[in-house]
Parts: sequence; structure tokens; C-alpha cells
Amino acid sequence: MLIWLKIMSTVINRGPVHERLQIGLLLALNSGFVDSYTFQYHGERFASLQTGNVIQAGFNVAHGNFSTALTFFWPILFFAIGAAFNVVMKKIMPAKRLSQQQHSVLVELIGIAVVVLFAEQLPNAFFTGFLSFFLAIQLDAFPKIQGLPFMSVMSTGNIRNVGTNLMNFVYTRDRKFLRDGGLFLVIVLFFFVGAFISALLVKVMGSMTLLGSSVIVFVIFMLLFEHKEAQV
Repeated sequence: MLIWLKIMSTVINRGPVHERLQIGLLLALNSGFVDSYTFQYHGERFASLQTGNVIQAGFNVAHGNFSTALTFFWPILFFAIGAAFNVVMKKIMPAKRLSQQQHSVLVELIGIAVVVLFAEQLPNAFFTGFLSFFLAIQLDAFPKIQGLPFMSVMSTGNIRNVGTNLMNFVYTRDRKFLRDGGLFLVIVLFFFVGAFISALLVKVMGSMTLLGSSVIVFVIFMLLFEHKEAQV
């Protein structure tokens, strides 16, 4: 454990700021936070984990629940549109005073806050759909952490990376694999922490809970000011 902590301490601030560990952890925290809320309070839909929505849609189609299935397609569609939107935004809003990642998180921050404020007027499917749009922007804006492929809105790939890196370390004794495995393990834990915090806050804040997501994204936005000239 001490060896792993020593290795991890050397990489927290390594690389471009948008690929640093603290940014990745906050992104994972945000995704866990939002998905926990939408799953529990908006018809078991996910804002970011589209695999869950695809499965739910297929399940309901198989049982003849076509209208219900359609409500699971909306987040999927909005997610695809959000990713496409971020590509367009990169083209028409090049990095200047703000980096491209800051453009993306600023749209996400404002968008989530607006969706929360109009939550009472939006059907469940569209509420989740708009959140999916903004989380797709997040996913497209941050494809790597420490130079490694990274999924900021789902845990499956990150869990796989924990297992493969730790086993590679067993065979090679190369501490790079230990470091990378530990990095992805911490990311997975932050998905859990985000979901846990969201579930607790909703007992106090109710429908305003998701404003916590905007707070997390605002912190990311501010952290990205450091060495923004190193971003691409």
C-alpha cells in the first residue's frame, strides 16, 4: 500500500491539466452524482450510462411496452446529439481566453442548472435527455487521463483497466502498471462516492439536489485555468 501511495503521489499533477487526476476524479464524481439521481427519481433512466437505457428500451419492446420503451430512447438520442454538438463547438469556438475543455464544462454547468430550475415542467424522459446531452459533452471533452483512454461517464472500461493493469504488474513487476491500475481504481471509487452523496443530499434538497452537479462542474472549470496553455 505504501508503495502504491508513493507512486500515485508522483502522477497527480503530471501532464496537461485537463488530463490530471483531480480533474478525472471530479468528472467521475459528477457522473455518479447525476446518474444516481436520475435512476432513482426519473424512472430508472440514466443520464450518462446509455447501455442501461438501451437494455431497458429493448426489454420494454420485448414486452410490448412501446410507449415506455420510447422514453428510454430519448436519453440515447440526446446523448448522441450532445457528443456531436461538442465536436461542432470545438470547430467554431477554438481555444483562446478559455480552453476548449472550459468551453465544454461551461456549457455543461449552465445547462444542468437550467434543466434543474425547469425540472417541474419537463417530463421524466426529457429531463434525463437534456442531462444526457450535457454529460455527452463532458465525455467528448475529456477522453484521456494521464495520457490513458478514460471514460468519465461510466465505470465498465475503468474497472477493466484495474484488472488488466494489476495483472500486468504481477507478471512484469513494472510499477507503471501498478500506478495505472491504482489510478483507475480511484476513479471507480469516485463514481461510487458521487452516487452516495447524491442519494444523501436528495433527502435534504429534493429536486434541487442536481445543483450539486453544477457546483462540481464549476470546480472543474476553475481548476482548468491552471496552465491552460498546455491544453489542446
